[in-house]
Amino acid sequence: MRTALSSALVCLVLLAAGCADDTRMKALEAKVARLEAATTASATQIKNLELQSEIAASERIAFLKPGDSGYSLLRLDLGNITVKIADVMPYATGSKVSLQFGNLTSAKIDGLRAKLEWGTVDEKGVAQNDKAKSREVEFTESLAPGAWTQSELVLEGVPPTELGFVRLREVDHSGIGLLQ
Repeated sequence: MRTALSSALVCLVLLAAGCADDTRMKALEAKVARLEAATTASATQIKNLELQSEIAASERIAFLKPGDSGYSLLRLDLGNITVKIADVMPYATGSKVSLQFGNLTSAKIDGLRAKLEWGTVDEKGVAQNDKAKSREVEFTESLAPGAWTQSELVLEGVPPTELGFVRLREVDHSGIGLLQ
C-alpha cells in the first residue's frame, strides 16, 4: 500500500509539474507573441521615419535637366526658394549655365552657397552619378525678396549637347537682409 501511495504521489507531483510547465509554456508563448507584435510595430515606425527623412532630404535638393520648363523647389531654414535652368551655352570645353533663383521669402538672401553636381544621363534619363562632376559654389548675387535673380556658372568637362543634369544640394546662406 505504501508503494502504491508513493507511486500515486509521484504521479501527482509529475502531473502537477507538467501542468505548471504547461502554464509556464503558455505564458512564455503569449510573451513571445507580444514581443513579436511590438517588433513588427517598431519596424513599421522605423520605415515611416526613414521615408519621412528621405522626403525631407529631397526637399533640400534641386535636380534640374536642361530643356525642362519648370523649376525645382528648395527648402531652406528660413523659407523656400525656387531654381531653374534659364539657359545653357557652350563655353570652352564645358557649358555655361544660367540659373534663375526665385526668392519666395520677404528677406534678401546673401551668400547663397551649395554643392553643385553636373553630368550626363543614360538612355532612360537617369543621372550617371558615378561620372558626375562636383564642386562647392558660392553665388555672388544676393537673392532679392519676392523676385527672380539670375546667376551664371561654368560647368567644366560637359558640353551642352551632353549635359543631362545639374543638381544643387547642401544649399545654405550666410545672411539675410530685411527692410528697415
